[in-house]
Amino acid sequence: MGVPRLDEMLGGGLPAGYSLLVAGPSGSGKTILATAFLTEGVRCGEPGIIVAFEQMPSQSWVRTLDDMVRAGQIGLINSRSPDLSIDEIVQQLCNLILKMKATRVVIDSLSGFELAVAPTFREDFRESLFRMFAVLAGLGVTVLMTSELEDRYIDLRFSPYGAAFLTDAIIVQRYIEVESCLQRVMAVVKVRASTHSNEIRRYEITADGIVIGDQVLNYEGILGGQPTLKKTTVKVKEGKP
Repeated sequence: MGVPRLDEMLGGGLPAGYSLLVAGPSGSGKTILATAFLTEGVRCGEPGIIVAFEQMPSQSWVRTLDDMVRAGQIGLINSRSPDLSIDEIVQQLCNLILKMKATRVVIDSLSGFELAVAPTFREDFRESLFRMFAVLAGLGVTVLMTSELEDRYIDLRFSPYGAAFLTDAIIVQRYIEVESCLQRVMAVVKVRASTHSNEIRRYEITADGIVIGDQVLNYEGILGGQPTLKKTTVKVKEGKP
């Protein structure tokens, strides 16, 4: 995945051909994680493609992705045309996958994807999304998609498009408040047919990318955004003060 300790959390990495949904609020590092995923692919000799609806690679956290696009190591689809259907975008993607022999695909993000297509096609967005999953699965590429989480933490709704149950793996990113400080945490929710960590870990975004830290201990209600210290009880033996 290109992020130290994340492969460990995933149970050894993301299996080739899987689809991964990275869900988190704004600023949680979804695009940074996706960039690391593509960068690691280039390092391993696996060409990748990014379908960017959020921002141009040159505006990303580092110039690395932009440099790889210019060098032809990463393919870019950045359609701003307001009258395209999802099927047309998917066709562009498939053509580029075959041309580059790409094995990794990033879609950043699903919400931006919906806004990019013509309004007449948005009513069927979910059905078209399902067809896209089927097409990409047939090509055998490994897909990473990002999804914006609303700033409410009372449930685990990863995507408003029903895409969560279609994906093979899910990573969730959250903000939590600890002692009046805002911290980021990350957890692997599922990896289909594979053992994975159930730990919730702190992480930071640095100049070198995402740095995953230790497990969050001694707190409960973490995914609610307002963790509280776990209560401890002390057992006293009978007959002794």
